[in-house]
Amino acid sequence: MGAGGLAAAAVAVLLLRGPETPAVPTAAAPTSATGADGKSLDDVDTMISRLAARLEKEPNDGEGFRMLGWSHVMTGHPERAIEPYKRALALLPNSALVHSGYAEALAGASGGKVSAAAKAEFERALAIDPKEPRARYFLALWQAQNGQQKEALEKWIALANSGSADAPWQVDVRRQLTEVSGKLGIDVSSRLKNPAPKVEGASAVTAPQLDPATVQAASALPESDRAAMVDQMVAGLVAKLKANPKDADRWVLLLRSRMVLKQPDQARSDLDLARKSLAGDSGALGKVNAAALELRVPGA
Repeated sequence: MGAGGLAAAAVAVLLLRGPETPAVPTAAAPTSATGADGKSLDDVDTMISRLAARLEKEPNDGEGFRMLGWSHVMTGHPERAIEPYKRALALLPNSALVHSGYAEALAGASGGKVSAAAKAEFERALAIDPKEPRARYFLALWQAQNGQQKEALEKWIALANSGSADAPWQVDVRRQLTEVSGKLGIDVSSRLKNPAPKVEGASAVTAPQLDPATVQAASALPESDRAAMVDQMVAGLVAKLKANPKDADRWVLLLRSRMVLKQPDQARSDLDLARKSLAGDSGALGKVNAAALELRVPGA
């Protein structure tokens, strides 16, 4: 796949994944897109429904149930993912991906809080695969949510140093490192062996997410169809921001999408609009400005 195709796949991942909190994806699924032949492509909900229908006829497909659960989480409905993941767990009890995926769904359904049940599933995932990054990430998040921010910071530093700079989970980890170290007044930059992950271009294709299957799914469409889908998804994001211009997370998502698609001029325009829209909300404005600096948006 060429750089343009990788960029399109990256934005599809970004927009399916939603704003940057990994346990609480909130972006809505696209309604439809138009393929190169002029026919309407199936929307995400239709594809998920087809997978669910197929699994009714193939009830022993553990990987299929994992993908169904994953699809619900990716499209902002973690509560719908819980039952498919339970089926997947019954069929694939030794899969770290299933345990961590189920735990992420539990966390998402709880508004981002890592509950005792989710923590137990992440721990089971690590018992199977001690390197499983999603489980390591969320177990540190549990610590941060339970008064152990310094301990969580150490876990995230170790996780950040355990993989390459362009590993799929680095953006989420670095975001937490920046936020928590800032709250604690601790400079951890000298302890990080890799530079902050870049988001521009093809090298950042997997940055927003923790499950590499995301990129495979986004890349499966023909390039022209994928580009059409991405255009519509970005347009949908813009429409949501027009309806609710106070949504800082979606402004960040839009800026990230523009930079991945190599649209710096449009990103700068979006940044100006975001600043106007969020004037008076220092917290939201700070989040957008920090993201713009990280993404190297012109004018940041």
